[in-house]
Amino acid sequence: MYKHRVEIRDGEALIVGHLYIPDGESDRPCVVISHEFGVDQNWETKYATELAKRSYPVFTYDFPGSGNGCSEGRDTREMSILTEVGDLMAVVRYLKQRLRGKALVLAGFSMGGMVSALAAAELGDEIAGLILVYPAFSAPDDARKGRALGGKFDPHDLPEEFSTKKPPVTLGRIFIEDAFAVEDWLDRIGKYKGPVLLLHGESDRVVPLIYSEMAAGVYENVRFFRFPHAGHMFRAPWVKSKAINRMIVFLAELRLHMQSKDA
Repeated sequence: MYKHRVEIRDGEALIVGHLYIPDGESDRPCVVISHEFGVDQNWETKYATELAKRSYPVFTYDFPGSGNGCSEGRDTREMSILTEVGDLMAVVRYLKQRLRGKALVLAGFSMGGMVSALAAAELGDEIAGLILVYPAFSAPDDARKGRALGGKFDPHDLPEEFSTKKPPVTLGRIFIEDAFAVEDWLDRIGKYKGPVLLLHGESDRVVPLIYSEMAAGVYENVRFFRFPHAGHMFRAPWVKSKAINRMIVFLAELRLHMQSKDA
């Protein structure tokens, strides 16, 4: 397996990522991993390496303005769900050219999950499959209640900036406004008709399980797995291993389906 650093220029943003290239030739789809809020691509290294070991190319990257990571060109006060959707779209454009038409699977975690779901709805058939891991579909409701990751504000008199607590990040007014803008997220994400894998912990206190249950109801082709006693971020090794195994099975089934269509 070879890990190659990639830089993608998109306007003023410089998106820094890594392409995991399996040993030998691979006809398997490339998995594009979008990380959680306030962290960086290293949080999903275990997922990336395990999939690459099974001959799946994987691309991870840092959202500009996330608060951590190597990407540049956007302050934390300038980032939002929709700026991150734009970042993912730039990544997809790059990979479609770099990988010469190889099938792509979007895999998003928490806020990266919501971003991946919104992007997949826009990209449609350009995306072979979608993996959502504790996706942060609660963000619009939280914003309407005047809260975001421990930070509080008046939803009727928006501040120019505010600070979250877990993790501590200073965000701007655009974060709240764009959360309001996607309050129709259920209608939006259901436009994606491809296969979806949805994973969520039953003990998640950050994004309640009900939001993934709602999402599962609008997807036409979804595999939804609830993990008992698992919280947000899947920190426990046992739950992370289960999540990886579910991904491997999903990707194998997806590959068989793609082969049958091409036959």
